[in-house]
Amino acid sequence: MEQSTASAEERAEPDVSSPDLIFIGGTGRSGTHVVARMLGQHSSYENVPNEVRFHVDPGGFPDLLAGRTTPGRFVKRLRGRWWREVILQRMTTKGLHRHVGREALDAAAEAFLRRYEAEPEAACRELFLTLLGPLAANAGKSGLIEQSCDNIAQAPTLVRLFPEAQFVHVVRDGRDAAASRVAQARWLARPRTMKQGLRWWEERMRRIDAGSRAIPEDRYIAISLDELIDLRRLTTYKRLRRFLGLKQEPTMRGTFRREIGGGQGNVGRWRRKGGERFQAEVDTTYREILAGFERDGINGVRMLKRVLDGRAGS
Repeated sequence: MEQSTASAEERAEPDVSSPDLIFIGGTGRSGTHVVARMLGQHSSYENVPNEVRFHVDPGGFPDLLAGRTTPGRFVKRLRGRWWREVILQRMTTKGLHRHVGREALDAAAEAFLRRYEAEPEAACRELFLTLLGPLAANAGKSGLIEQSCDNIAQAPTLVRLFPEAQFVHVVRDGRDAAASRVAQARWLARPRTMKQGLRWWEERMRRIDAGSRAIPEDRYIAISLDELIDLRRLTTYKRLRRFLGLKQEPTMRGTFRREIGGGQGNVGRWRRKGGERFQAEVDTTYREILAGFERDGINGVRMLKRVLDGRAGS
């Protein structure tokens, strides 16, 4: 993987008191929440249990720092849908309101606006840490895990703002990821079919690959959800733990043993979408996508091919 091209002067300097950061990302429906929840059982890291998004979403930090939106519009979104968004199809809400009170949000937003013109990157970093840092501090932990799906795709921005951060890319069999996304959309939005779902997954994998190339090699790891679940369970678990520098602890190990494995992950759910002809068509399209990944050197393709070979005929 290519090294980050940002110089030390272009990156926001770490704050001495800031928590250690792990950004977890993937295509969506790839297992980021599963991995984040497991790592959050460790005594060193507190997991933010839902995506906060304002640092990677359209209109967020990347667009703001690139001049594609204004600080005022950014703050309006922060106080709006990023703080509290109603999900009608599931009759629930998501957003920062679960962790950050309105007064704290408004104070952080005002401080951000005062600082942004003179120090845009420092203002972004300060806002993120002001809003989320207390979660780790209140839990008595030194680190924080954030699991927005676009964390790897938007790594060029995050590496500039948080040069100390580590990045975990969770890769899942594209057929299952696509099937899960189609089911989640419930015909209310694309992708509505497996063919659309596979193209959705391919496009996101390519975006992630482009973003990952901004991350220094010693701060990036890609792991396979399928291998963590059943194909190479212990090897994948140990590899991730050692990469992050986490000592073995019973609580995290217990979560791995009890909650990740066996029937977890809806493995092979794509096969339940149709009969033999449908499955053959999906499999052919998927193999063509992987061949394109291999040709173009897309990160994660070796794991995906291992999983494909490991589950051939299952």
